[in-house]
Amino acid sequence: MKKGEQEKTGKKYTPSKRDAASHQAINWKSPMFWPMIDMAARQQVGKPNHSAFVTQLQKQDPRFQHLSYRRIGEWRDKSVKDRIEWSKETIATVKKEFLPGGKVTCYNVFVSIS
Repeated sequence: MKKGEQEKTGKKYTPSKRDAASHQAINWKSPMFWPMIDMAARQQVGKPNHSAFVTQLQKQDPRFQHLSYRRIGEWRDKSVKDRIEWSKETIATVKKEFLPGGKVTCYNVFVSIS
């Protein structure tokens, strides 16, 4: 959209760093990322600051470069004002991600698989 607007006005379009980056779908609620996110939320003191929260995560792991402070705001329970607390929907999604899924591959020794 930005490219089209600038081309209409006759300006040369130079993509921003974010626009030039390849789009990645990252499951932040996976067991690999969520414990780090939850720990960083517990370490915040005082009124929640989403930008500082994301900056703290980016210092821990460069993969959090793709996480925005708006996403944290979507996950939060907005009725709690003095700390970051996750909404019920967020917790339900996280629990679902931590459950094993798929085909059972471990069997008891006494079970016949035939």
